[in-house]
Amino acid sequence: MRLTSFAPWTAPDRPLIVALEVTNGGTAPLEEIAIRLTIRDRVRSRSALRVALDREPQGQILAQTTEELIDPLGPGETATITIQRDLGSLATAFLPGRGESGVYPLAINVQAGVQTLARRSGAFVFLAQVPESQLNVVWVLPIHRATAMDEGGAYDKAQLGRELMQNGVVRGTIELLERHQGAGLTLAPTGLLADQLADVSNGFDARLENGERAPVPATDPIAVAAGELLSRLRVAVASPAFEIATAPYARANLASLVAADMALDARQQVLAGRESVSRHLVRQPNPTLFTNANYAADSRSARTLAALGAEILVLDPEVLREIPEGRFGNPDRPEEVRSSGQSFDSLLLDAPVRDRLQTQTEDPVLTAMGVLAETAVSYFEVPGLAPARALVVATDTMPSPAVSGPLLDALAQAPWARLRTATSVVTDPALAPAGEPLRLDTIKPVIPARLDAAKGARPMVDILEKVVEAPDLVADLNRRILIAESLDFRPHVATAFARAARATAETTLNAITVPPRRVTLTSRGGRVPVTVVNGTGYTIRVRVRLDSAKVAFPGGDTRKVTVEGDPDRQTLSTETFELEARTAGSFPIDVRIETADGVNQIGTGQLLVRSTAVSAVAFAATAGGVLFLLGAWARRAFIRRPKAKPLG
Repeated sequence: MRLTSFAPWTAPDRPLIVALEVTNGGTAPLEEIAIRLTIRDRVRSRSALRVALDREPQGQILAQTTEELIDPLGPGETATITIQRDLGSLATAFLPGRGESGVYPLAINVQAGVQTLARRSGAFVFLAQVPESQLNVVWVLPIHRATAMDEGGAYDKAQLGRELMQNGVVRGTIELLERHQGAGLTLAPTGLLADQLADVSNGFDARLENGERAPVPATDPIAVAAGELLSRLRVAVASPAFEIATAPYARANLASLVAADMALDARQQVLAGRESVSRHLVRQPNPTLFTNANYAADSRSARTLAALGAEILVLDPEVLREIPEGRFGNPDRPEEVRSSGQSFDSLLLDAPVRDRLQTQTEDPVLTAMGVLAETAVSYFEVPGLAPARALVVATDTMPSPAVSGPLLDALAQAPWARLRTATSVVTDPALAPAGEPLRLDTIKPVIPARLDAAKGARPMVDILEKVVEAPDLVADLNRRILIAESLDFRPHVATAFARAARATAETTLNAITVPPRRVTLTSRGGRVPVTVVNGTGYTIRVRVRLDSAKVAFPGGDTRKVTVEGDPDRQTLSTETFELEARTAGSFPIDVRIETADGVNQIGTGQLLVRSTAVSAVAFAATAGGVLFLLGAWARRAFIRRPKAKPLG
């Protein structure tokens, strides 16, 4: 059994309506099927509601009613049953003038004869009269899905189909936004989702079961669906009722990045996210409103967030040193948060609602009914204070449209709730913080494997960007690093993206070489040619530097070189350096290929120089030695000459 729909609220003139689907999953027909509804006395608190929804409803039974299925239900068959009841006919507690507004637990049992086949626990809202005030409800809705692309750039076509085609999660969420263009929602779209829709719409490479890649044209139904949904999302988010928050590009936790000494990557996550959303959805996210992955922040990341323009944070209360309690045990108004000399306005999400929305369930409509009841109980705790309270509904990831659809359909028309954007609530004087500023806690500087791999890949991609004129390639590698930092994947999958980016950058840079060369000099000075070979396929800009202890370079030992690229062949450029040998003989000259600014070395080579010339100093020394030897020989010859005898 599962719920298919329910009435958002009941009243003396509005009946209780519950629609169900009952499926016979057995091998024998089911007969005498009956649906029994049991209504208990209203709950007085949110904790009592959670007990009723998650365990066993408490309180006095007010009414029971049964709906019978006339025909047997055969194996594999499904019956749709709609139960509609006038509550006043079931219990005097719901009669006009006697009923009490509130949330009432509802037990739903499916029976075949005396056997109970299924049991569900829900709750419905009864309004004895129209509420005079409304509770502020801020719904922060992430618009994000984990990428269907692998580390090599190929897409999982089956996953794309599940996301984009009929009944897909992305399609269902966009349809939800289209139905509620006037609702005050805070949307947090990610740049990764926008980029993926754009990429797929232009045709893409699909990963086959054998690991190979196959091109998928832009005319493929999935590519067409991606383009269609991107256009519809662009139109939907243009609604002035929606607020667009800033979110990391790929659902990365910026607090963890900063703790791992990767503040520059945290900045890149934000800037890349803003750029992609602005370009594809044609609406600039609010730079002052920030939603981090899992709504995390800490004292170390506060300075980075402030530098990026954040003034309003949506936070998990667990990131605070002391979790504030609202009037009824849950945070219920904006709070001022200070850390590292920075001050932010913050909205603290409601943890029980988040947990309920994120719990995987086979009955999503029943989950929506439970969350709607949570908002109503929050209102009924003290209706008169509702305008000065805020309930923040938020999930870490995009909820299933099977849950968010019926919930928003009901919440948008709930008389006790008012959907408002985050900024409108923070700037409302009636909701001004009442207590002392809160303090952010500190995240331990632990570097997970995904961040360690991304940290190793980033320098190589940065060097590639300095050297190679390939903006599309660099953007793709940067995106893979940002994806590696995402919380969407298990560590081994995330690290594969970073390692693939690093390997591609290294392979491309290794295609820039200097072939060895032998040069013979017949005089003291000369010229030596240095050839840079470009096998990248792109235009490159490098600096060539020569180094040798036995050679002087009168014209300088460095030269900036530009080598045009050709994707079909290697290209080369030869530069000539003047040099002067300090000695005769053979000796090497080291050739270093560096980035144009000389900061990074990207390759090496070597020239072998043989000098047959004799330097002036050596010549003078040799000549002097010869003259000395000649003089010495002459002197010795003179001394040894025999003297002539005198005549006579």
